Amino acid sequence: MNISDLITGGIGAQATSAIAKTTGVNESKAKWVIAAAVPLMIAALNYNAKNKGQGEAIDKAAQDHSSGGLMDKLGGLFGGEESNEQGNKIVQHMFGNNTAAVTESVAEKSGLSQNQVGGVLASLAPVVMSYIGQQKKQNGSGGGIGDLIGSVLGGGSTGGIGGLLNGMLGGDSSQEAQPGNQNPTDALGDLAGEFFNKDKGPEDKGNILESIAGMFGK
Repeated sequence: MNISDLITGGIGAQATSAIAKTTGVNESKAKWVIAAAVPLMIAALNYNAKNKGQGEAIDKAAQDHSSGGLMDKLGGLFGGEESNEQGNKIVQHMFGNNTAAVTESVAEKSGLSQNQVGGVLASLAPVVMSYIGQQKKQNGSGGGIGDLIGSVLGGGSTGGIGGLLNGMLGGDSSQEAQPGNQNPTDALGDLAGEFFNKDKGPEDKGNILESIAGMFGK
C-alpha cells in the first residue's frame, strides 16, 4: 500500500481533476490540499483504529467502499448533496474534535476559503476509504485494519506509528521530524502526528502542512 498512489499516482491525478471540477477549486490548489490532507487522514484513521470499537467501524466502512474498481468509479464518488453529506460524515469521523483545526490550517496555507477546503476534504474522504478497502481486499490484513493503515506511514518504534500516537495524544516530542535523516515513510508519519500535537499552534501546524505537501513536490 503506497500513499503516493493517492497523491501523485494515477488515482491522485484522477481524484485531483474530479475534485477540482466538482468544487470549483483551481487544480494546482486542489493538488496541494490533497498532498497535505491525505497523510493527515491516514494518520487519523490509524490512530482511531487503535480503539477496538472505532477500528471495527473503520474496517466495515473500508469494506463498504471496496466494491468495484476505484479508478472506474472515481467519478461517481463526487458531486451531489448526498455524496457531500457522506463525505462530511467521514471527515468528522476521521478527525473528530480536530476537524476545525484541520480545515482552518489547510485553508490558511492554501489560500482557499474554509468552505472550499471543506468541500475538497468531503470529496477526498470517500476516495481514501475506498482505496483502503481495495487494498484490504487485495492484500488482506492478518494484523487487522490498524496494521494495514499504519503500514502507509511507516512502523518504526520512534518514527511512524510511535511518533504518530505520541503526537495525536498530545505528548511531548523533543525531536522534530527530520526527513533527510529518516526513511521517508517514518518522517511522514512523524510529521502527520506532530500536526495533531496539542502543543502545536496555528503557525506550527501550517509549517507542518507545508512540509508534508513538500514531500510530494507540492
